Amino acid sequence: MNIPNSDSEQKLVSMLKAGDESAFRLLFEKYSKIVYKYACLLTKSPLLAEEAVQEVFMKIWQTKNLLDPERSFKSFIFTITKHHVYNQLRKATNDDKLKAQVYYQQEFVCHTTENQIAFREMEKLQNEIISRLPTQRQLIFRMSRIQGLSHKEIAEKLGISTNTVKDQIVKATKTIKEYFRTHADVAVVLVYCIHFFL
Repeated sequence: MNIPNSDSEQKLVSMLKAGDESAFRLLFEKYSKIVYKYACLLTKSPLLAEEAVQEVFMKIWQTKNLLDPERSFKSFIFTITKHHVYNQLRKATNDDKLKAQVYYQQEFVCHTTENQIAFREMEKLQNEIISRLPTQRQLIFRMSRIQGLSHKEIAEKLGISTNTVKDQIVKATKTIKEYFRTHADVAVVLVYCIHFFL
């Protein structure tokens, strides 16, 4: 089964919106591990992370008719995951059994405390690197990766072509990745890139 690239993903979201199960499976194949790792980063609990994967994709299937193919699916799925995790953590504070399970799972954290600290430092570093990019490239990257706008939306807002948007994002991403490769621990870079570049 082929994993969708950024150019075909918009079509897959449109197909999913229409109820296509094969499109759903492809998107699940691409994003399930990413959702799991992101949930692990937020909860430090493999138990809650596994539940998050199931719940997030169940919600996506149940509300597929509300999907907007023009919006970033990656940003959408991260938002759902974040809300789900926060709701689960709130629930855990009022559920003794769940609280005990989460506490037990701390032994088997998905990412060490040191990596989480490094992750936050890399967020600061990314902002610093982005601020050094050419003005237009910096703006386009922020609109894409932080605001979650699609290439088409960015092009329309800035009055440029979608090819220009893609080119600027590729160049910005390459600059940031190359800097990280030479200035940070490989494991932390992989975790960080899952959130911003995959």
